[in-house]
Amino acid sequence: MKSLELLHYYLLLFDLNDSGHYPDNILGHDGVMFASSMRTVAISWLATFVDQSRDGMNVFDLWRRLFPKHRDEIDRVWAQLEPQLDLIKNFRDRVGFHADAPLRYFAARDKIRGKNPELQAAMDSFMNLEIALYRYEDEELPAFVSAAEALLLDVELQLNINIDREWFKGSMVGRVRTQPTEEQKRRAAEQRKLVSKSKRGPM
Repeated sequence: MKSLELLHYYLLLFDLNDSGHYPDNILGHDGVMFASSMRTVAISWLATFVDQSRDGMNVFDLWRRLFPKHRDEIDRVWAQLEPQLDLIKNFRDRVGFHADAPLRYFAARDKIRGKNPELQAAMDSFMNLEIALYRYEDEELPAFVSAAEALLLDVELQLNINIDREWFKGSMVGRVRTQPTEEQKRRAAEQRKLVSKSKRGPM
């Protein structure tokens, strides 16, 4: 679920950057302003996703266990992203998920503004890897659906709640289990092109 949310944030960010789309707003802000806000969220989400501390998700270790056949590619992307971790996590802590004093806020923000080819390339590689692993789930994680269903049932019983299965399938399981329409294939191809671009520098 968190992985899919992260992908959504980056696709929205790239669309704002490339298409100039933005919602009607009373602030008079354009796509660049909206993209800047979305980028704060996307980088902060990524920081927690790859954080190896106790409260982080540490997704690379999870991926190595789930997709051992692709360990070399996973390790390659990790080696590319690891030098950027302090920068990314500092931005999350000072600017993104937690507010800080003005001096520390603007110092952390300034370090990640402007063109930073290494950071952008590392983020692009991470997103491309995430998309590739989605495509491997059917073949390499055959028990995924049954495990997810068992998890949902356990959560429902413990919390005494009902989880909408259609919502869950649409947001997670269903993305790789249903046959896409031609329009969905076209849009997916466009999105993959957006993710693979590394020419954009951070704002």
